[in-house]
Amino acid sequence: MKKSILLVSATLATGAAMAQSSVTLYGLADMYLSSQKNPATGLRMSKLDSSGVYESRFGFKGSEDLGGGYKANFQLESGFAMDSGGAPALSFTRQSWVGISGGFGDLRFGKAWSAFDDISGTALAAKNSVLAPNQGAWLSTSYKDAPNNGIYYASPNFGGFSGVVSYGTGENKTAADGAGSITSVHVKYAGGPVFAGVAFQNEKATSNSTAIKFTRVNGSYDFGPAKLLASYGRVAYGADDTKEWTIAADVPLAGGWLLSGGIAQSKGSVTGFVGDPNYTGKLVTTVAPGAPDVKRTGWSVAAFYSLSKRTTLYGGYRANTIKTPGAPDQDGSVLGVGMYHLF
Repeated sequence: MKKSILLVSATLATGAAMAQSSVTLYGLADMYLSSQKNPATGLRMSKLDSSGVYESRFGFKGSEDLGGGYKANFQLESGFAMDSGGAPALSFTRQSWVGISGGFGDLRFGKAWSAFDDISGTALAAKNSVLAPNQGAWLSTSYKDAPNNGIYYASPNFGGFSGVVSYGTGENKTAADGAGSITSVHVKYAGGPVFAGVAFQNEKATSNSTAIKFTRVNGSYDFGPAKLLASYGRVAYGADDTKEWTIAADVPLAGGWLLSGGIAQSKGSVTGFVGDPNYTGKLVTTVAPGAPDVKRTGWSVAAFYSLSKRTTLYGGYRANTIKTPGAPDQDGSVLGVGMYHLF
């Protein structure tokens, strides 16, 4: 029995060496302390919470050199709450995919970030954290970021231009309804100080349901002393839609400091989402026919200080207002400080 175990171990070790495989354990721990005012209730509450800038997570990723410029790749990633140690009932709910890459691009099968998600946060203030102005103003933050049962393809880079297409099926077909789906695509350019990206995502609960459509156009230009950020978006549901925009700047300062801030706004007849954001249906709320649009505005300023390459302190303030015609304004805010650590 012992000889068999030793033989198997030796064979696996030899195979791993020949295949030039690698596996990495990685993660991120993020906690923040805040005072938050809920715009719906007007109540203020102190919170010690997880994931102020990035969602706390751990994962495994690896690749095997197949020769001829091809690699087999995989990634398993699970989110968790630092404040309670809690995690989703299903492990690796952030990512769980296997695929192959080479000169043709990168192909993945399983649960991976959508093409829309790749672009979504690329030109937003305060690292798209809880302190970002769009967090209190936009609706498009409710898109499905990592569809189940997915196929993801990223093209090679052509002189700074590249693109991604992703598709996920609900696998919920019945005799009356075809399966739901999430279809996503983006095209981007990244060269020198310039970044520009356009993304679109179409979410359907079933083939017979009305789709929720998300559009995002992001751009940035790095002047050196500061990086200008701008973004435009649209959420559409049937004849209703809400348009969104933000203008912001990142200003690096001496000594490892980064100052970031901006303003954001949305206005339209789509007012929110309730329910499962995946394939089984997302209830979309809209204004009554003929009623005025709802307007949301947010602004924020945040600072980040790098203690090292892996550890960053942060803090800032965000305020937002919801204006619904015929109703009192709803004001919310977040004042917070925190730290995240990469490992």
